[in-house]
Amino acid sequence: MEVVLRGVRGSIAVPAPAMSFYGGNTSCVELRSDSGALVFFDAGTGLREAGENLPESGTCHLFISHGHTDHIQGLGFFRPLHSPRWTTHIYIPAWLENVLDDHFAHGMFPIPFSDFGGNVVRHCLEAGDEVSPAADVSVSAIAANHPGGALSYKVRADSAVFLYTGDYEITQAPNVRKAAREMLEGVDLAVVDSMYSKSSYMEGWGHSCWEDWRDLAQDVGPGCIVLSHHSPDMTDKQIDELQREALQSCHLQGLHLCFAREGMRFSLPMVKERSCTDCGLVQYSDWLDRFLDGLLQYQDENTLLDRILAKAREITRADAGTIFLVDGEDLLFAYTHNDSLFSVNTASKFAYSSARLPINPHSIAGYAAFTGEMLNLADVRALPPGMPFSFREDFDKATGYHTESMLVVPFHDHAGRVSGVMQLINSLDPRTGKPRKFTHDMERHIRVLAREIANILERSHLVRASINRLIRLASVHDPLETGPHAERVGAIAAEMYQIRANQLNLDPDVTLHVKSQIRLAAMLHDIGKVGVSDLLIKKPGKLTDEEMAVMRSHTMIGAGILEAEAQSGGFMTFARDIAHHHHQKWNGQGYAGPSNAGRLAGEEIPIAARITAIADVFDALVSPRSYKAAWPHSKALALLREEAGSHFDPHLVACLEEIIDVVAKIYERFPDAEPEQPNREPAA
Repeated sequence: MEVVLRGVRGSIAVPAPAMSFYGGNTSCVELRSDSGALVFFDAGTGLREAGENLPESGTCHLFISHGHTDHIQGLGFFRPLHSPRWTTHIYIPAWLENVLDDHFAHGMFPIPFSDFGGNVVRHCLEAGDEVSPAADVSVSAIAANHPGGALSYKVRADSAVFLYTGDYEITQAPNVRKAAREMLEGVDLAVVDSMYSKSSYMEGWGHSCWEDWRDLAQDVGPGCIVLSHHSPDMTDKQIDELQREALQSCHLQGLHLCFAREGMRFSLPMVKERSCTDCGLVQYSDWLDRFLDGLLQYQDENTLLDRILAKAREITRADAGTIFLVDGEDLLFAYTHNDSLFSVNTASKFAYSSARLPINPHSIAGYAAFTGEMLNLADVRALPPGMPFSFREDFDKATGYHTESMLVVPFHDHAGRVSGVMQLINSLDPRTGKPRKFTHDMERHIRVLAREIANILERSHLVRASINRLIRLASVHDPLETGPHAERVGAIAAEMYQIRANQLNLDPDVTLHVKSQIRLAAMLHDIGKVGVSDLLIKKPGKLTDEEMAVMRSHTMIGAGILEAEAQSGGFMTFARDIAHHHHQKWNGQGYAGPSNAGRLAGEEIPIAARITAIADVFDALVSPRSYKAAWPHSKALALLREEAGSHFDPHLVACLEEIIDVVAKIYERFPDAEPEQPNREPAA
């Protein structure tokens, strides 16, 4: 079964910004059995949104715990109650038989309950009664300790047990504590009333302290307790603090506990060995701030896109995703994930696709960019009639992938223009592993993330612009040092490092950070050539020994140029080491300056320089020059194999060989703008 929290507040709805993360709607829980039975518990304001997401017809079951306003005020706004194509079974505590009619009487609502257009079937329940809304679902009514009386409900379905307490006060009375403890026995998931903490508890008001549920759970050991019915004056930050306190105490006792948040989904039965944190249930209202702070360590656009896409997929449980960036009149493919086809921690040829889509209403991503609208599509192969766009199956046919559900989100720059589109694919049901529609709660969080994407990328654009200025300066002296050449060397170096880090079982987060720095740093490998006369660099024919010594000095010049920035850390530290040592050789016969001083061998050479040396030579071999045609990739790789163990690190040559299909895509992504026309032999 699946349980969805639709309303988590008590007493009164609070649609305030300070309560927006955990939610301001009053009590409502939705439950769906594996056979499709639809059951709701309580009819607070959260019931309205639950009804908006339902089909045009069907049958549902609504259990009311008691008649206090915050638990029934959503009834008049529940769409099925007004539709003749819906049948709603309402289960009411027997002593409140007339509560539905009374609530809508006296002109307090425009329509008397008896005039609602839906088919309503009423049922009265006493504590101890058990009913079966569906063949595979049974619901037991349990007496709840609350002023005026109330019922709690225990559900058995799909080999799991769910408990909804409604309003329930745990007092120090032995019989009350015993009854609450018994309710928790054998439960996989319990959504409980925890309006208070010990410090704020008001005796006799009918609500419990979260600490009491924790203490009872220690005796009983249920699957997971979800603390709900938050006080209307409890802000998101205050709930964050309570959750941190609760998790710390529960971790010591091995308990599973979290605070309720609108839109939370639980799939039962749950894996009891995993904590709520491990299951991704625990989140905090400052999740975006913490995420943005974590991105400050990255400056490379590819890595930023990777982290953004990873967070978006985490939020939506998406199997795959793609980010497109606006480039003129087109959307340019920028980054992708796809768990079914490749791991995010591997080098992938799909990350370097050069695909483009026109910005027009005819494709799904193009439509989102053209209109600026979010799209949430349950099945891209069964689009509603009249849609201007259609699903392109090219990728699915080429890879065997099956795209079904899709959430497509445009993001905007400071001027309000669409600057890109994020496309999330196949939100996976954690129980079945099958795609399902992205939820409203997922939409809400992705909108928040999308508002920040342009700001995140702007910082990387500034870094990349600075690098490109240096590369253009170098190209004045050496026409071979072009932007595409630098991009290719950086990309190849980054992907080689990924393979080597995987082989060495390095921490994936550290690997990602270093990979992002090597990508940028490798682009500046020959920046030192700005300090060498272009007459020498462009000289045709072989260089003299004296001229070669001057040419070799570009390594020291480059390191010197980058030294000041390298002192502050970041990718410039790698850039300095690469500039200084990318002409070293594995056998110690390379150079790091005009003389043989400073020679290094083997693993004494910084790994970033060893990698860049291979990437740089490979690119020189496979790129056309005035004195030679471009070599096929296979021929260039064969030469590198011959030089492995003498010129090059043999482990890293093997890494290049492993990603040769990725390298082919890198060349498609970063082609030379036009053939180079220098009239000289290679000088170094």
